[in-house]
Amino acid sequence: MTRVCFVTCLMWPEISESDRLVAQALERDGVRVEGRAWNERAADFAGFDAVVLRSNWDYHFEPDAFRGWLDRLEGTGARIFNPPALVRWNVSKRYLIALRAAGVPTVATALLEDESPAGLDAIMRGHGWPAVVLKPEIGASAHHTRLMTADTLAAAAAAIAAGEIRRPVLVQPFVEEVRTRGEWSVIFIDGAPTHSVLKRPAAGDFRVQSHLGGATRAEPAPPGVVDAARAALRALPVAPLYARIDGVETDAGFLIMEVEVNEPGLFFTHAPAAALSFAEAIRRRLGAG
Repeated sequence: MTRVCFVTCLMWPEISESDRLVAQALERDGVRVEGRAWNERAADFAGFDAVVLRSNWDYHFEPDAFRGWLDRLEGTGARIFNPPALVRWNVSKRYLIALRAAGVPTVATALLEDESPAGLDAIMRGHGWPAVVLKPEIGASAHHTRLMTADTLAAAAAAIAAGEIRRPVLVQPFVEEVRTRGEWSVIFIDGAPTHSVLKRPAAGDFRVQSHLGGATRAEPAPPGVVDAARAALRALPVAPLYARIDGVETDAGFLIMEVEVNEPGLFFTHAPAAALSFAEAIRRRLGAG
């Protein structure tokens, strides 16, 4: 029997509700799908025809351990999706700097080198950013993400010093349209857009994640949004099996905020037909092997 592993994690060991739709589609065609937590010591990843990184959502708490696990798994000859080289590239959010340098319309991103209040002030003044978002270079689910203005420089510097924002720290201009227009997520399977959702933060917040009160609804993305997301996809160093491109519409055009090819939530509960597309894409990869 063909066996596929959906990689999970100790914090969320079960296959997610969204991914269960994919697993069910595969199982109807005789493919056995099993969940394994990447950081479960006793987990055995041998014998699978494919290992698909799906809800390894706690990787950012132990990034070195995660990369070590990925290296070891790759060394066994396992077929891993997305490809390990692409996942390693994606773990560090510095990829946003590389994409912007390649001409992809991304939200500007700078590495914070001077973590003092004066250093924070200098980077804001130097770029002309009245408000900024601080986030770890390696992070997920808005963990350790903070909005900062000139009035909160000292508090932000103290948070970094106390380890409340994991180093290294990246700085981005705050994009107000996240609050007023929402954030788009466009999902691609084997290079083709399958569906999209629009996410909005809770009142008074800027983070769109559901565990922070954000709301998500299925919504067809405008053609310009899909085109910009497709351009980001073409700029990746390795073609992904699956990807989620996040961004926001602004007066200057659509700006990419994240390119997720490691463990993105793919919102299949909002678009069940897309789960079938993902299952079919996995089957095609298995057939090609």
